Amino acid sequence: MPIEGFRATRSLLREFFEAVPGAVYAKDRAGRILLGNETFAKAVGWPSGGFIGKDDLELLADKDLARTIMENDRRIMAGQSRCQIEEILQAEDGSISYWLSTKTPFTDDEGKVVGLVGVSIDITERKRLQERERLLAREIEHRNKNLFGVVQSVVRLTKAATAEEFREAVIGRLEALSRAQAILTRELQQQVGLRELLLEELAAYSINIADRVRLEGPPVSVAAEAAQPLAMAFHELATNAAKYGAFADASGSLDLIWELPRQSSTQLAIEWRELGGPPVKMPAQQGFGTRLIHSVVEQQLQGTLSWIWEPNGLRCLISLPIESIATTRGP
Repeated sequence: MPIEGFRATRSLLREFFEAVPGAVYAKDRAGRILLGNETFAKAVGWPSGGFIGKDDLELLADKDLARTIMENDRRIMAGQSRCQIEEILQAEDGSISYWLSTKTPFTDDEGKVVGLVGVSIDITERKRLQERERLLAREIEHRNKNLFGVVQSVVRLTKAATAEEFREAVIGRLEALSRAQAILTRELQQQVGLRELLLEELAAYSINIADRVRLEGPPVSVAAEAAQPLAMAFHELATNAAKYGAFADASGSLDLIWELPRQSSTQLAIEWRELGGPPVKMPAQQGFGTRLIHSVVEQQLQGTLSWIWEPNGLRCLISLPIESIATTRGP
């Protein structure tokens, strides 16, 4: 081949080599690097070059991972067949990357294996997504088990004079749970904003929230385990307001205010205050809804609860320890 043709072929191969979307490399039988493209150089932590003739133990920061890769290479060369394998690299700063490597031995003119060539694709982001999906699936499974337990309790404990009353009570409570679950599933997260949770519950009632409800408080995040019982508690309060309180006529309104703890406190304070509705008075006995709210706040969330029956409407004061709802300060 004329020297010009040789140079053109070499240039073409080099351009092709660098254009391959991944780390491309070749090693001799002892594992020493014969060639590598720019992506390979960056992957092994030698972006300025100088890696030719070195093996993985000399190149890589983590020697255990280097030995694993070299053992993989020896096994592939001994088997004399193409192999695809996942490999891990750790940079000097401790960051981990994952690579899907396809390697195959190459031979000399006599058919003797003298090394291998490989292409490795960075799959770090895919691995992170897979891990996130795995954790999410586990979280959803755990959440569903808890939800099933709550559903059983709601059905078992709901009391009503007629089958229709029972049906309406159970459906309403299950829908409250469903709304909380829908937020968490829709956002693919393990927590939900308190304001968002409250708005979702109040939206189920035929009221003009913008005109009749004042929501006031700092950003607060509620863990999934606490979101469902809290949704139940506020559903019961809203249902009571719709039947007997501020939502029972057009003149009533609701102030729903919460405060994060101050330096000397570990409690999140929530005030439910109804105004302008029909006159209210303390009931002679607790209904299931009231007992459910007490159960949610005091038993499930380890909080405290008090009722104040004022001429202008009901006030309900709820205090919840931070650790019971995994509260975080917002931005």
